Amino acid sequence: MKNKVLSTFLLPIDNPESFARTALLMGILDAGLGSRVEKVSLLHVMAGRYLSSHMANVDVRTGHVLESDLFKRLKKQHIKQQIEPKMKESEQLLLQAGVEAPVDILIEDGDPVQRIAGIAAGYSTIIMERRGLSPLKGVLVGSVTAGLLYRNIQASVYLVGKTGGSKECPAGRCLIPVDGSAHARAAVLEAAVLLSNCQAVVKEVTLVYVQDAARYDEEIEQGRIPATAGNAFLAEGKRLLVEGGVPENIIAEVSRFGNPADVLVAEINKRPSCMVFMGRRGRNAVSEIFMGSVSRKIVHRCPEHLVALITADE
Repeated sequence: MKNKVLSTFLLPIDNPESFARTALLMGILDAGLGSRVEKVSLLHVMAGRYLSSHMANVDVRTGHVLESDLFKRLKKQHIKQQIEPKMKESEQLLLQAGVEAPVDILIEDGDPVQRIAGIAAGYSTIIMERRGLSPLKGVLVGSVTAGLLYRNIQASVYLVGKTGGSKECPAGRCLIPVDGSAHARAAVLEAAVLLSNCQAVVKEVTLVYVQDAARYDEEIEQGRIPATAGNAFLAEGKRLLVEGGVPENIIAEVSRFGNPADVLVAEINKRPSCMVFMGRRGRNAVSEIFMGSVSRKIVHRCPEHLVALITADE
């Protein structure tokens, strides 16, 4: 069961220098959502880094090394001298961005992907910045962002685009792919929550359906009329947005034919600075590489855009 949409935010952070865009986005979301935002948590996972400079002359075969008083002191010292000042600096960035919701600081030790994924169970939304790795490299070098996207987590994952310092609300123009799936429907519903709370700045919302050329003959053989299905998916998306409080006159519907990822990337690039809401499926890393994923391709091919990846409540 997911937490209430857009209510509790987990912001993983490595250092304040890479946190500015996340802080700015959180400030914009907090201003629009108001009292809906219950808390914001800053999370840093140390991944055992405090040990690296002290292990050279230690025999790691001794099983009690990590439990010794020496390493407990080293850990405490590292947190106090290195981590806490950076977390306080990041907290100040949130306050400067206008965040009024309660902010707390979490410092954990362990594998970053596992710890973030575990803690995310108590949050509705994760906001992270991207590092610009290629899809394959992002998996092989253990990118935290890539690792989280391949986990079966229920929290929505908002990936901050390379905004170039723009302070405009990214929800001013939005694009939402629809395909009739539960994941796509969840993306529309979450978009409606955000957009209805930011009506003053929302100018355009575009629903896009792409008939997959590779499956067109299969649809016909099974007696389904692709165009009819596409119209139904677009109509449902529009209805959900309007029922969620989005003005009907700013909603556009686009129907296309071709490779879904290629078509969607082209539509996104027609709209500079638009925000993309997409449903996500929790496939593992290997299947993502060899089977392909529309959401994965958009994340890597549209680095300038804010992409919100939404999982259906299962």
